[in-house]
Amino acid sequence: MFRLDARSGAAALALAATLALTASLGASCAGAPPAQRGAAACPPLCPQPAPPPSAAPAGPVVQGTPGEAPAFDPERLTLVLDDPRLAQVQKLVEQEAYAGAAAAMAQALSAPLSPADAAAFRYQLGRLRALAGDPVGAAKEYDAAAAAGGPLADHARFAAADLLARAGQPDAALERARAVASDVAIADELDRIVAGALADKGDIEGAAARWRAYLARSWPASTWVPEALRFARALLRHPSEDHAEEAVRVTRRVIDEAPGGAGAGEAKEIRDQALSTLPFARRKPFLDLGPADLLARARALLASRQDKEALAVTDALIALPEAQAPSAFACDAFAARGEALGRLRRRAEAADLFGTAIERCGPAAPIAASASAPAAASAAPAAGGAPAPRRPEALYNAGRASLRVDRHAEAAARFALLEKEYPDHRLADDARYLGARALLGLGDQAHFVQLLTAMPDDYPSGDMVADGLFELALFEMERGDWAGAVRPLERALERFPHERAYHAAGRLPYYLGRAHIETGSPDKGKALLEQVIRDYPLSFYMALSHARLADVDPAAAQRALSAALERDASAPYTELRSPLFAQPAFTRAVELARQGEAKLARRELDLLGVGGKTAPREVMWASAFLLARSGALPQSYSILRTAMAAPAAVELAGEWVDHYPVGRWRGAWELAYPRPFAGLVAAETKRSGIPEALAYAIMREESAFDPRVASPAQAFGLMQLIVPTAKLVAKPLGLPWSADALKRPEVNIALGCRYLSQLRGQFSDNPLLAIPAYNAGGGAPKRWIAERPSQSFDLWVERIPYEETRLYTKRVMTSLAVYELLYAGAQPGEALRTPLPASPAARSAVANAAP
Repeated sequence: MFRLDARSGAAALALAATLALTASLGASCAGAPPAQRGAAACPPLCPQPAPPPSAAPAGPVVQGTPGEAPAFDPERLTLVLDDPRLAQVQKLVEQEAYAGAAAAMAQALSAPLSPADAAAFRYQLGRLRALAGDPVGAAKEYDAAAAAGGPLADHARFAAADLLARAGQPDAALERARAVASDVAIADELDRIVAGALADKGDIEGAAARWRAYLARSWPASTWVPEALRFARALLRHPSEDHAEEAVRVTRRVIDEAPGGAGAGEAKEIRDQALSTLPFARRKPFLDLGPADLLARARALLASRQDKEALAVTDALIALPEAQAPSAFACDAFAARGEALGRLRRRAEAADLFGTAIERCGPAAPIAASASAPAAASAAPAAGGAPAPRRPEALYNAGRASLRVDRHAEAAARFALLEKEYPDHRLADDARYLGARALLGLGDQAHFVQLLTAMPDDYPSGDMVADGLFELALFEMERGDWAGAVRPLERALERFPHERAYHAAGRLPYYLGRAHIETGSPDKGKALLEQVIRDYPLSFYMALSHARLADVDPAAAQRALSAALERDASAPYTELRSPLFAQPAFTRAVELARQGEAKLARRELDLLGVGGKTAPREVMWASAFLLARSGALPQSYSILRTAMAAPAAVELAGEWVDHYPVGRWRGAWELAYPRPFAGLVAAETKRSGIPEALAYAIMREESAFDPRVASPAQAFGLMQLIVPTAKLVAKPLGLPWSADALKRPEVNIALGCRYLSQLRGQFSDNPLLAIPAYNAGGGAPKRWIAERPSQSFDLWVERIPYEETRLYTKRVMTSLAVYELLYAGAQPGEALRTPLPASPAARSAVANAAP
């Protein structure tokens, strides 16, 4: 079974990072310290031993017997630079000595090689020459690789075309581009290369047609934004009124749609230049947008998270005459403004504004009220006209806006109105759940209980029913009425016998087990806790179950865990088989992964349905293994999450979360919970005095192991540190703390581990409180402990006021439990030994102060 451990994962990650060519060529940018691979004893140009020319590398696709689909065996996947004959090349690559590495690779090519090896080595030489700053030389090697044939011939032609276009040789670039087959994934990027080459030749109309085709497809912002700006600049180099108008439209798309406003500054300069060349009659429509265009702009800005800009547009939008009376347009205009205000944390204004939005959405069609709907719903909206299509969404968002500012009566009325007017809408059961919580905030416990008790009958297909019944049980448990919690928990468990979502997996049997223990039925309670340990491996509630069972019966806790491990260790290995493994796209993906071209490999896999989530699970899993082995952990992790949600097809692919990481299941868990940067993490966690498992758990949830990721909140790197926090931690250590420095793994891990150590020191009686503190700040858990000093840890987590922090705590504790058991041995770690009180010290202080 394939295992992604510190050797395979970190070494592959390092290789992918050091071989990154350009964004357009699709190399992975995830990096890690290189693993030791053995030192070469000879200089770069010394002869390399060669195998017999007929020897061809065995690939990871194993052909089946007649009538049997091929199998994928990731153990058989070898990277090109892992070849022993290229040890010196690899060593120089790790030193970023690309010119020397290219020379060593050229020397290796002079030895007798099989045709497959020669083509693979030549392709890699093209990459090395490009990294060494020799685009024309690199193109020559890619030409040779293409001439040698093989699965990557078209990718070699594409790479040569791209390099020659960038080197100012448009004719040569066009020649290579025209030779690329149309069935490879990279073919849809040919429009970009051809457009640039045609523009360099002065054929702006031909270039414009190709740029339009390119920009009409879906691309990441990092890809389409530079091309849109390049297109706009090319149009202005060939002045005409039509070109100026098109340049304005292209740059406006960048300004409105690029996430976070990327490229907006340059786009505005180009737009203003284009507008200045237009006569007034043609310029005026771009300056005076109509209502529909203004609304579309506001929506685009909201979608691209440009909230301040969206709010400015809605200033003009709600002032229009069309927004002054109920209509679909007025409804959408005010709802867009309410959303912008909420995102900018002007929450009270958002709640007020949504009141106007409800009025502008017009009256609802008359529908009989639900028997359990609150009386507050009886107030009808302003009369006049038909209801706007988005009135239900406006009511729901209005209720949430009111709830965020503790205007509970207003929130309850808005949610109740949604239920009354649209009882069959997809948001109706959500409104019931949140409306009940609003009523509880008002102190109306009777009505709260009534609404949630009736929820399963009123919404038999509602996806919020489990949450509603759990909320009712939680209310009873918090006030110490464990007997009152039993019935809603039993009803929920009957309806939802196996919740799978990470934040809910095992919660119903866990709390039902605890309720039975609290009400004098310990055997029934212990049996349920054992069930959670057995059926929900290494989940948040499994950790709680183990800790609570160990408190009342340590031997039972150990038996339950041991039995589950023994059960899953004995299952035989199931191969991943699919006819799609014989498809050319998968063959190309394998070869690209071997070259370190992880992003290009992912493009080929998308041809098989990986990106569209239509591929069979075995293909999803093989793709995740393939990318992980080639070093692209974030991309692998993304596919893995998709595979978990795909339709059932292969047990290994879909049911691994129901089995412990032993036997055939271990490889899947290692793939989902890898250990990149192993040397750095080991050294820094030891220096900071924190568990390695905790550092990996935080890193996995914060960045998915992407060292260069930046969040909208300006948190950077593997452990997502903001600059002010990094500065406080870095100064005593003499480390840098800039945004660029935080994208370096050695800096980010050192600072993140030290910060975690400081937080754990603030919660010495329960170091797990450092987890919510890492997300919400150290002061937040202290405040919540002060508010609820005697509360048990499980209920304390359920009542963390910030939803983001509450879910984050559950995710990180799940990851912590996995990393502890997967890599630190079978002895229970911190997660499985969770303290029962949230703060033992605070609970003790309250008990001692009692009369």
